[in-house]
Amino acid sequence: MADEPIQIKRYPNRRFYARNTSKYVSLPEIEEMILGGHTVDIRDSQTGEDITHVVLTQIIMDRQPEKMSLFPIDMLHSIVRSNDMMTEFLRDYFRHSLTYLEYLKQHGASARNLANPVHWVKAWMDGFRPANGGTPAVHATELDVPQDSESELAARVAELEARIRQLESAQS
Repeated sequence: MADEPIQIKRYPNRRFYARNTSKYVSLPEIEEMILGGHTVDIRDSQTGEDITHVVLTQIIMDRQPEKMSLFPIDMLHSIVRSNDMMTEFLRDYFRHSLTYLEYLKQHGASARNLANPVHWVKAWMDGFRPANGGTPAVHATELDVPQDSESELAARVAELEARIRQLESAQS
């Protein structure tokens, strides 16, 4: 299936093995796979740990250093200084930004001139997936007020209050 990630294992000798082609691949070849529209899933052969983010960062730094300028120096300082709560916030921020970029890519130039911010908020909510991997709290079909909205609203408020307490306790 074209949407399935290409499985790659990194061995202790720092060589990468692509299961789809049954051969060793280099970082430039992994870069070409990604540029070709494929998604890769890179795992350490001994621990099974997902190291995709490390390898992709290495590709950007080694092979496309000009793209590092996408991150303002102040942001890089903030990332280095961030605690767990700030790191989670930044992770969510980037994830939601990607959702909006996907929306722009799908809807073309007409989406770039959105006069009504409700449209881009709806796109953001349509693509939102909580960090815990659960389902979105609001689906696109639920944007109209449901019949039993009062009890749903109370449940949502209770859920948000619990999340705030969890964040506050983690911060302490």
